[in-house]
Amino acid sequence: MLFRLSLKNLKKSIRDYSIYFFTLILGVCIFYLFNSIEAQTAMIELSKMKAASIDMLNTAVSSMSVMISFILGFLIVYASRFLIRKRKKEFGVYLTLGMRKGEISKILLAETAVIGVISLGAGLLAGILLSQFMSLFVASMFEADMSRFVFVVSPEAVLKTILYFAIIYAVVIIMNTFIIARAKLIDLFHADRMQERMRLKNPVLCAVLFLAACVMLGTAYYNVTANSENLTSEFDIILQIMLGIMGTFLIFWSVSGFALAILKKVPGIYHRRLNSFVLSEAGAQINTAVVAGSVICLLLFVTICALSSAFTLKEYREDRMDYLAPVSLCLDREMTDGKTAENVLEEKSFDMAALEIRAEFCTYETGSVTHGALLGSYMDKLMEAGFDESYAGYPMEIIHVSDYNRAAAVYGFDPVSLGENEYAISSDYSNTVGFFDEGLKVNDTIEVRGRTLAAAYGECVKGYIRMRYSESNMGLVIVPDDVEFSEEEQYASLLIADYAEGYDTDAFRSYMDDGEFEALVSGTEEDPVMYISTRSDIIDDSIGSSAMVIFIALYLGFVFIISGAAILALKEMSDAIDSRHKYEVLRRLGAGEKEQNRALLIQMGLFFGFPLILAVIHSVFGIQVCSQMTMGAFAKSDLRITLGMTAGMIIVVYGGYFIVSYLCCRRVIHEKEK
Repeated sequence: MLFRLSLKNLKKSIRDYSIYFFTLILGVCIFYLFNSIEAQTAMIELSKMKAASIDMLNTAVSSMSVMISFILGFLIVYASRFLIRKRKKEFGVYLTLGMRKGEISKILLAETAVIGVISLGAGLLAGILLSQFMSLFVASMFEADMSRFVFVVSPEAVLKTILYFAIIYAVVIIMNTFIIARAKLIDLFHADRMQERMRLKNPVLCAVLFLAACVMLGTAYYNVTANSENLTSEFDIILQIMLGIMGTFLIFWSVSGFALAILKKVPGIYHRRLNSFVLSEAGAQINTAVVAGSVICLLLFVTICALSSAFTLKEYREDRMDYLAPVSLCLDREMTDGKTAENVLEEKSFDMAALEIRAEFCTYETGSVTHGALLGSYMDKLMEAGFDESYAGYPMEIIHVSDYNRAAAVYGFDPVSLGENEYAISSDYSNTVGFFDEGLKVNDTIEVRGRTLAAAYGECVKGYIRMRYSESNMGLVIVPDDVEFSEEEQYASLLIADYAEGYDTDAFRSYMDDGEFEALVSGTEEDPVMYISTRSDIIDDSIGSSAMVIFIALYLGFVFIISGAAILALKEMSDAIDSRHKYEVLRRLGAGEKEQNRALLIQMGLFFGFPLILAVIHSVFGIQVCSQMTMGAFAKSDLRITLGMTAGMIIVVYGGYFIVSYLCCRRVIHEKEK
């Protein structure tokens, strides 16, 4: 009997459960979608580097899923409390008719179980269907072969999703039972009359706090952008974060108080149509949701910055591939035994016909050419800033100008021109470029093998001689060819090559990338290290790391947007139920249904829009911070594309919740009060 009553209650209240169902299904779908990536990639042909990136991604997603489950759990408990509050009068009737609290708890248990089964089933079905498109997205991100594409279901992800959400529903059942056990009959009957208490705020105090909030935010904005160079400690950074959080909170706390007072003084706005009612309702909603609004604003801000940064970094790294890896292969071997990279290949009987050698040369180190000798008095400033004293004694790597120019021709850099007694510094690592540029201002001469050389350029020459996964040339001294070095001063042997025609195949590239070639040339533990960099490996690493950042940003972004939008939607539903009698008064005063709908739409637009607008303002400056952290990647990318994708995601999810909640609230306010 109780189970049949539960089913009848669900059928009767299905429209009231729409936002709750929407949130549950969406949460289950996203949880399964991201936890099934391992199964989605099982059918994709991947290189060793990409497969390693996939493993790291799966580990990261599994770890994050624990945190995500807590967020979704809090959201579901919050939503269930809203539904319990709406039905307290119904429970009061049950108690009056002689039903025990334990039986009411059983009804709630049955309803939660039914809702859980339906939402899990619908969410998993949606997740399984969407995961097939996710497979295509994953393959596109990893530039993988999808010739073996088949319909895939991940049993592990299904079981994991069921387990996590079963725990969440169990917590909901315990919370509901606790609420019913503590409830008093009189409170249940009067629950629909118990509204959130709204305290009137002094408009002058609100205006003062609003200005203070603007000063806080303005200070934080300035410090993290134009004044970022002066943020030298963790405390400075934490202080800006705290200013941002406090400023956001005070904006929400104060705006409903003084903004309404100002608008009341403008008759053309306040007294037009139902604007006085709309503004009063919107102000009351913001006033009673200060903490929630502030948190939602910050979640949206983090989402916008994270997604924009992830997509921008991917685009930036893809564009950098021709700079970082313009040739097929670079071998870099220490020369402690006097053997070059080519000597080792020949000793190991490697087929040299497979390579088209583009450049081969040696670099050197001497005890006199060190960082301290190069930077001069600027080294003292670095020591004062906390640099290790041993940094000054580190030797600089040296290369002859003709060798450097051969490498530059292969990599596509500008050649260096030196006079008889001149030198140059090459670097592309941003921090050391700054150090050497400053050092050249105070010291432009060095001693090399008894010769005094003057700087041919007043700043670093951009370039490198080794292919790496990122800009990593931390300093290279270029000297004339007639500067002679001893065999003991030989530091490294480099060989730069392309794969010869006929060897540039998938099988040969796999041999070079996946460990077989490294095993051939590595020799014994006592042999000098041979560093192997291939274009395909560098590209695969870039693709894998970019994809991992994007997936994590998408996972967090979806959950943050769903959480914020669902809380706002449930708040609107609760307020619509409480304000139903106000709309009844408007009807009696002659306001038509169309005018009431317009008033509701504007009011909800203000409530949903205010956190989003403030988050967008925060993001204008947050994206600049991200640009600084990514060494100017934003400046070299088309932000319209990345911001467009971020905006599209927010519009679909956030806007979807707005539309659903508006339709639900519109139905509520037009119901006759019982």
